[in-house]
Amino acid sequence: MDTDDLDSEISSIRAEICTLQHRRRILTSSLLSSRTLQRLSKSQPPTLASQQHQQQQWTDISPLIQSTSTHAQTNHHRIAFSTTTFPFTDPSPTSESPNLLGIRIDICARDGTYTKPYYILLRRISPKTPQDEGKKREVRVHKHTVPAVVDMRKLERVFLPASTALNTSQDGEEDAMMDEDQEQERQLKPWKHKTPKQDLKSFVREVRKQLVVWHLRCDAVRYLRETLGVVRRGVNDDDAIYEDDERPWERNILGPNASTTAATGGSGAGEETRIAKNELGIVSLAPTALETVYVRVEWEDGRVGRFKISNTGVVERAVVIGDSGRDKQTEGVITGGDGRVETLLERLGKRRGSGKEVGSASPVSDV
Repeated sequence: MDTDDLDSEISSIRAEICTLQHRRRILTSSLLSSRTLQRLSKSQPPTLASQQHQQQQWTDISPLIQSTSTHAQTNHHRIAFSTTTFPFTDPSPTSESPNLLGIRIDICARDGTYTKPYYILLRRISPKTPQDEGKKREVRVHKHTVPAVVDMRKLERVFLPASTALNTSQDGEEDAMMDEDQEQERQLKPWKHKTPKQDLKSFVREVRKQLVVWHLRCDAVRYLRETLGVVRRGVNDDDAIYEDDERPWERNILGPNASTTAATGGSGAGEETRIAKNELGIVSLAPTALETVYVRVEWEDGRVGRFKISNTGVVERAVVIGDSGRDKQTEGVITGGDGRVETLLERLGKRRGSGKEVGSASPVSDV
């Protein structure tokens, strides 16, 4: 037997072992989380003679049952609530407020899986004077992993405003509430500067809402790209060679590390991709920025378009420009119909199938 045959046989055996191990984990999890086994683990033994034997059996299997039950409970909580609070201790030895309140936000993706959780750590604001202690229980954002597409500073100013009677020195110079003159004016005329109460629930609700909207826009653009076909450089780029092979590759800013890149404020550079050959003649479809509010489209005939996606997934506006000016017919197709971004390619396909000339453009008239 040749070496290549042995290597292929070993690879197939290893793949089969991985498949069987995966199936065993699924069956074990299903068995341990079944209601019958859970009831048996909590029931009392019928006789004293078999008590020690059954106790030993449940002692061996108890950690597996407990871990499986905890895992199932966590999944149910994430599905039902998607937001969790927990106490957290700041590991920094120089921290003035070591006791923190943690908030975990889980977002479900288009394929049914959960993305990497987002965390927000809140700290109590210490009063300036001993007389102010106990009057107000206010918090500020200490650390977070929310992407830069969500303006946390703005949401904090709106929903978690801090009164002047609280110490804000920990926030740095950028987060100082006011200068000395403004503070004196507040003390002399407090009725003109009433600080609204903090609304932590609305703050968390708005943060999660903006995260969900961002993920929906990203999923919609990924769906359009997957429908057209994505060619990855060095992976399957031989399957879709264009006549103009010198066309540059594009960085996929919506790749697997999009959330991490957004949280760290990076440039969003990912793997190099381009759109595969398709009947619509689209050679490029990608968001202009990580926020995925505006999407840029390019056709083979040189037309370039851009459309805006609303928070509800509707194409609000679209502009398509070719060599002869604006292509208002294509603009109407992009924003027409039900307006959903998910059905954009279907609308373009119906227009192409109806026999209309795709490249027809109407020049812009001077108003």
